[in-house]
Amino acid sequence: MRTTSLIVTVFGDVVSQHGGTLWLGSLVRALAPMGINERLVRTSVFRLVREGWLEFERVGRRSYYRFSDYGSHEYHRAAVHIYALDGEPWYGRWQLLIPLAVPEEIRERFRRSLHWQGFRMISAGTYAKPGSVDTDLQETLDEFDLADKVILLEADTLPGTSTELVREMVAASWQLDAVAVHYREFLARFKPLAKWLGKNSAPGPESAFVARTLLIHDYRRVILQDTRMPLPLLPSRWPGSEAERLTAQVYRALAPASVDFITAELEGDAGPMQAQDPSFAQRFGNH
Repeated sequence: MRTTSLIVTVFGDVVSQHGGTLWLGSLVRALAPMGINERLVRTSVFRLVREGWLEFERVGRRSYYRFSDYGSHEYHRAAVHIYALDGEPWYGRWQLLIPLAVPEEIRERFRRSLHWQGFRMISAGTYAKPGSVDTDLQETLDEFDLADKVILLEADTLPGTSTELVREMVAASWQLDAVAVHYREFLARFKPLAKWLGKNSAPGPESAFVARTLLIHDYRRVILQDTRMPLPLLPSRWPGSEAERLTAQVYRALAPASVDFITAELEGDAGPMQAQDPSFAQRFGNH
């Protein structure tokens, strides 16, 4: 695992739901059971601050970290897909984006943000994503100050268009074969845990926290390679649907005990981590 990526998972899955800030010492405590030492935590946090994902405030001898505006926006866009159940209905609409004058120094960050939102290049210089233009894309253009440097279009799949041809384009541009392999690997790793939880009560608080964190981290890594495509555009027996159901099942089983660990062992700038935000109950539908 890349420790920087795992820390982003912790801030998105946990810290965002329990007050928004985390003492560095608590982050060290949270990651220690996963075999990550303090030195690596400090190095990774420094890198995330430098890259604009995190910001911090020093109070006395303690440093408290939170998502920056950029980090919060980026994780929120991913969270819409991570914690959702069921894909969007399909009405044959597409978003098209043609970048014309994106400055070189932000080009890679902008491309990465588009990728996380589900855009893929379908021909030279043209990005596409199923659905209508949404607020996430508009916010991204505002954030990068690109509203007057790209062309946005909406398109319809017209009657008579070959469904098979569209599916072939989607499979190639969104690399669905590779994504399916990642989903199957994910299922192979976590099916035993789901089976165990089906026969036993949840593990202790620390183990539940570790299992929940690794579950969401692994699922997030797959989701970021995927776009929650409407079912009519996907191959039959798509493994992403099974991975989604399994993640929801395991997450719900681990959530209560993991929250006990969070509120008892971790601290933010106001003391022990607060009870979870009400929005936590909406993850993967109502708990």
